[in-house]
Formats: sequence, C-alpha cells, structure tokens
Amino acid sequence: MAMSAGRSAFVLDDDADEATVIAAHQEGLRVVRGVLRRVWIDAISDRPWPQQAQDPLRALLDLAALRHTGDTGIEVDVGDDDQFDLVVALSPFTISAEGWAESDEQIYSASDTGTSLWMALTPREHSELRERLLTRGADPNAVIPQPPRRRPWWTFSLTPA
Repeated sequence: MAMSAGRSAFVLDDDADEATVIAAHQEGLRVVRGVLRRVWIDAISDRPWPQQAQDPLRALLDLAALRHTGDTGIEVDVGDDDQFDLVVALSPFTISAEGWAESDEQIYSASDTGTSLWMALTPREHSELRERLLTRGADPNAVIPQPPRRRPWWTFSLTPA
C-alpha cells in the first residue's frame, strides 16, 4: 500500500495478549479519527460475538437496516459519535473494518476477527497510541513497524543456478 509522506505502516505483534489486541484496535481508531473520512465495517465475525459487542452489533445492524444495506460493508459516519463508537466497539471482533483518509489513502484495517490490524500512522499518532495503550494497561510495544514483505515462496526459482 502506498502511503503519503510522514506515515509508516504498523501492525499488531502476533504475541499480543487479548486485552492488548482489543485496546490496540480501539485506541488505534481513536488516534486516527481526526483524519478518517470514510469507514466501513462488516457485522460478521468468525466466532461468536463477545458479550460486550452484543449491543453495538444490534445498533450497527439497525443502522444497516435503515440504510437498506446488508451486514457487510456498512459505512458509518465518522463525525457521528454514536456511529463511530460502534466501529470502536466492534473492530476487534469483525472479519473486516477499513478506514480511509480524505486523500483516499487507507490508514486503518482490521480483519480476521481481531487477529489482523494494520495502521498507517504519523510519528505523533504512533506516540499517542503508545500512551493510550499504557493508560489502558496494555502493552505499548505490541504495535510494531510492519516487517518488510517477503517474496512468496512460489516466486523463487526451483532450477539450480
């Protein structure tokens, strides 16, 4: 993904505990809210929705019904506190949530029912996220720079040199 100058890609460490995973999703969204212009979330999970997600899930499905959309790709109004709070509550548990900046640059992605988190953050946003994680008692070192991508195994030559 191409990123604008000043933003770097961050991901969630595979070893993060559950409380840190939830906090990283939620606080990451809060940190980038000011630059988010469009957000979509799926009201689908690969596992049963936890108790704390039940009320926000019902509210998101009600919103989708009002807009005559299905349970996938529900767009929320980032400027509406109640709608934004639904994304914050459900992001750690959905199969997909995406956040885009005004420049049509993706800066937030949550997927795989909480196990995958990607964010494009400025140094100031990353610092703020670390502070927010500390305040919640979560591991601030669990959000790490995205490692360089490796070439897929099938692109290597199988012919001896």
